[in-house]
Amino acid sequence: MARQQITIATDIAVSSCDSSAIESGGPHYAVNYGASIAAVQVGDWVYIEHRQAGDSGGDILSNYTYQVTGITDSDTLVIKYITDEVVGLEESSMGDASPCDLNSGEGSSGSPENSPHTFKRDLGSAFEMFVE
Repeated sequence: MARQQITIATDIAVSSCDSSAIESGGPHYAVNYGASIAAVQVGDWVYIEHRQAGDSGGDILSNYTYQVTGITDSDTLVIKYITDEVVGLEESSMGDASPCDLNSGEGSSGSPENSPHTFKRDLGSAFEMFVE
C-alpha cells in the first residue's frame, strides 16, 4: 500500500551541499537551502527529479528519494539517500548522488542548475483509519 502523505513544501532551491562533515554510516548530505524550511521535520521525505543538464523541460533521468535525518538550522538539513528510480524501469537506478549533482535541466552542461526539492510527510496510522 502506498504511503499517505501531505506536501510540506515544493520547489525549494538548493544553495549548497556538503558530505565531508557528515558522520559515516550512510550516504548523508548537509544541504543548505535558499529559503527557510522551518516546517520540515526529521523523518520527512525529500523528492527530487533529475534531468540532463542543459535540457530544460526534457525527460526525467531518475526520481530520487531522500529522508531528513537532522536539522541544523532554519535553512540547513541533513538528508540521507534512500533510493532512486529510472523512469520506466522499475528495477533500475542511477545510485547514490549528492543532491547538488542532480540537475533541473536549466543552465548548461558546464554550468547546470540544481533541481528544486519537494518535502512530504507521512500521515501515519492515525490517519489511515479514516481512509477506505
